Amino acid sequence: MKKIILIVTVSIAFFTSCGNNIKKGNVVITGNFSNCSGDTLFIVDVNKPEFEVIDSAIAEIDGSFTFHTQINKKGFYNINVGKTTQQFAVMIIEPGDTINIKGDAKNLGYTWKTDGSKESARFEELNKFIINIEKKRTPITNYLDSLQQTFQFQISMFQKSDSVKMKKLDQQFGPLFDTAQTKLNKIEEDGVSFMHAFIDQDSSSFANIAGLRLLKPYINFSYYEKTINTLEIKYKDVPNVKMLRNYVERERPYCIGQTPPDIILSDPTGAPRKLSSLKNKIVLIDFWATWCGPCRVELPTLIKHYTKYNKQGFEIFSVSLDSDKNLWVDGIKSLGLVWPNHVSDLLQWQTPMKELYRISQIPTTVLLDKSGKIIARDLHGEALTKKLAEIFKEK
Repeated sequence: MKKIILIVTVSIAFFTSCGNNIKKGNVVITGNFSNCSGDTLFIVDVNKPEFEVIDSAIAEIDGSFTFHTQINKKGFYNINVGKTTQQFAVMIIEPGDTINIKGDAKNLGYTWKTDGSKESARFEELNKFIINIEKKRTPITNYLDSLQQTFQFQISMFQKSDSVKMKKLDQQFGPLFDTAQTKLNKIEEDGVSFMHAFIDQDSSSFANIAGLRLLKPYINFSYYEKTINTLEIKYKDVPNVKMLRNYVERERPYCIGQTPPDIILSDPTGAPRKLSSLKNKIVLIDFWATWCGPCRVELPTLIKHYTKYNKQGFEIFSVSLDSDKNLWVDGIKSLGLVWPNHVSDLLQWQTPMKELYRISQIPTTVLLDKSGKIIARDLHGEALTKKLAEIFKEK
């Protein structure tokens, strides 16, 4: 259950279209930070692998400051309070901007305020949404992580695999995992809906680059393409746009409509099994582990689907992230996982499958059509039930 979400702490320019400051690369930033008397502020170019300080200014006694600096390409820039502090605001700046920013230097990422440009308004809207969604999400993810740690500790206390004790653990922890995961799924669905609407509203906005972090590329690839294709019309040579294009092309092979890499791993007997051997089948690749509580919650649903659709051409290819072979093999038996395709390299999170299939958490599912192409990812519960019912329509 490895999940990371980035809080985008941003500020935006107040743009004016007249005056002596509107020259290529001539940017003026004025502002006032509370709790900042006499501090040195830095403008940092974060558009490159190596961040670069491009200017500095000293705040007055009242916290006011002014930068007159040269910026030649639109991009993301930090205003840092001191060189070692964690307090900074992220801004979109382009040549010719005049910017005004306010905030509390002790909590800058959450308190910055700007007024002015369209980009400013959009970036501020995005930042507020992400901060709000993270406040809702963090306690649930912390609870799930704690629950998983407790679950794994209970398993580790067994002297050997014990199906009776494991069943009791499943009954105890299953409903807790299910309830928390349902809440988390709803929060993440809200994030996806927001970002879809945000991009649809203006696909040429630079703010979309930061907001895309709310969207998994292999599920929402069309929104990545929509954003990069629009941005390249005007900003093809801008570093952030180049990096986004590289990212899009790097992730393309893992997205819906693509044929994923073959999986060749050993089954419980040591014999190799190939994903590619399941030709002309609807295949669900399920990445799981016996020590994963949420995975175990999903298994009864998978058993139901396999029983219902196997004779119609449905197969499950289970890839375990276990490290203990005995627990893995005993788990297959005790949990009633009757399908034949079970494989593992017993490397847990060190498995190459993590990178090969872009796995950041388990359970992760990948659904393939009869030609072996990806038609869905991360379907669980009711969503998976609906998709399989759609595929295997009654004649």
